[in-house]
Amino acid sequence: MSLSRISTYLKLSSFIFSFSSGVFSETSFPGMDIFTSSANISMGGAGYLKPSPLSSNINPSIRGGKVFSASIVKYPAGIASQNIGISFLFKNNTFGKISINNISYGIFEGYNENLISTGTYSASDTKITASYGKRILRLPIKLGVQSSFYLSNYGGYTFNIYSFSAGLSFRAKEQRFTMGMSIHNLSTSSSDLVVDLHPRLVISGSKKLKHLPLSVFLDLTSENSSDLTAFIGGEFDINKNFQFRIGSSNRKFNQNIKKDIFSSVIGASGFGFGYKKKDILINYSIYVFGTGALSQGMEINIAI
Repeated sequence: MSLSRISTYLKLSSFIFSFSSGVFSETSFPGMDIFTSSANISMGGAGYLKPSPLSSNINPSIRGGKVFSASIVKYPAGIASQNIGISFLFKNNTFGKISINNISYGIFEGYNENLISTGTYSASDTKITASYGKRILRLPIKLGVQSSFYLSNYGGYTFNIYSFSAGLSFRAKEQRFTMGMSIHNLSTSSSDLVVDLHPRLVISGSKKLKHLPLSVFLDLTSENSSDLTAFIGGEFDINKNFQFRIGSSNRKFNQNIKKDIFSSVIGASGFGFGYKKKDILINYSIYVFGTGALSQGMEINIAI
């Protein structure tokens, strides 16, 4: 397997995800940063301060409960991801989680230099993530670290990336407000390929309104001095069983391909709902691209 074929695969996947930049980071390895939590997808990518056993794209200092989660997400171009995760609570105000995310790009026809078929081959990415966090003494401050192992497979050719993330968060309990800062994608590669990853800085805030059953999430992300992406999302508690989520980002301007006004307005936006019954929470999400394409996600969470 030649490096030229690997380069072709990377260009192909980046091209596909360039239309999906509201859900994927713009790197040569889009599988590194897919949103695998249905709750995040339904808020248009917002929610770095919302706990999720599935997602590696949240602030690792955010404490979740004892939860097992699984999800399936369908992306454009026949791409799909399967994800499982579990979060833990330990003694002495410590917590952590483990997740496995797999993204399948599909089956492709292979050809040699003479355009003779060499059979079919598949392409996929797998990411294994573990995180650990701790509350600092009795202060309303938490610190967290996260490490990920990323394995990309392209027709039998594999390469690995190791990445690291860290974050801190502050919670004002009486004001129902949380603020956090995290850095993602500090990475190194074990292969000879040049890894085109940029550390991503995220500043986040969340607020649970006092007189309205609504939690608001705001996230600002930047991978270089000229790139700033803003995500905003909301989660409504309709009653004790139902939740409704909606969100968007300024990536709608990058996705605008001069379609009709409706597509331009709702581009890079998501919506969805959650249904909770005792210890089980089911989430469903839809993400709308400016191109008119859709992503859909289904997720189940079980308290353990």
